[in-house]
Amino acid sequence: MVDYIESHGNAFLAHRLRRSSDRVVDQVGTMLSEMGLDVPPRGASMLLLIDDQRQIGVVEISRHLRLSHPLIVRMAREFQERGLVNINSDPSDGRRRVLSPTEKGRREAVALRDFNSKIGAMFDDVFAEIGAPVSSILDQFDAALDATPISKRLAKLI
Repeated sequence: MVDYIESHGNAFLAHRLRRSSDRVVDQVGTMLSEMGLDVPPRGASMLLLIDDQRQIGVVEISRHLRLSHPLIVRMAREFQERGLVNINSDPSDGRRRVLSPTEKGRREAVALRDFNSKIGAMFDDVFAEIGAPVSSILDQFDAALDATPISKRLAKLI
């Protein structure tokens, strides 16, 4: 069967990137569960950031991870429900919510760091196998679109 999206070439690049991303997240999520970890696979970087900082606000997390504020708020609630973080109001600014890792969150962060070193090496092997340093290519791709957005690029063709 012909892949409908693939048959349209680069027009559906975002769709193909999302499928690849979802595949990685699903497979990593299964592994994290098998390891007995409770952190959601899309939240691993956030847990590591919170653990690194020991105490950090939602806005700062959003900035560091370059993710939307509403997404970070939702993840913070989920982390709290899972017992990974404590959420408290900043005494100097009651509107600011500050997250800090719980003991469970710190244990999971240690396990994630070990897992990340292994998965990073595994991806290095995959990239060598396919002859493409995907992370480096994505960095170049993002930089090119930052320098000249899609709208300006398309305007030249229309």
